[in-house]
Amino acid sequence: MIQINISGPRGGEVRESDKIEEFILHSIPILGLDKFNLRLEIIVHDQFLDEFSDAVGCCYPDAPCDMTPAVCQDIVVELARKDMYGIRVPLLETLSHEMIHVRQAAKGEYMYENPARKHEDFLFELVMERFSQ
Repeated sequence: MIQINISGPRGGEVRESDKIEEFILHSIPILGLDKFNLRLEIIVHDQFLDEFSDAVGCCYPDAPCDMTPAVCQDIVVELARKDMYGIRVPLLETLSHEMIHVRQAAKGEYMYENPARKHEDFLFELVMERFSQ
């Protein structure tokens, strides 16, 4: 079972939350995440803070959560709407990259960048194909 919570950095509403949730729901079976008990916390920023200014997304496991009936893992995904120059970035394309990191985290793997970069476009295209059905 996967729980999804989408919010702004201070807990506010995110205008694209429906699209983000739908994208995640379509990604879950493609990535085989339906085998895991996860709680995904998606946080959408306008732009990242100075210490992460060159990033537009990040993913990290949080402390394990206690969810009935089984123990699960909390995974946080942070997305930025704009890059360090203030230029808008495609949120769902960034999310496809971070969802590959979610899979790595769920499996307890090290979160390498090369596999995420290699497969992000393929995942994005598959999910967008299902969006239109």
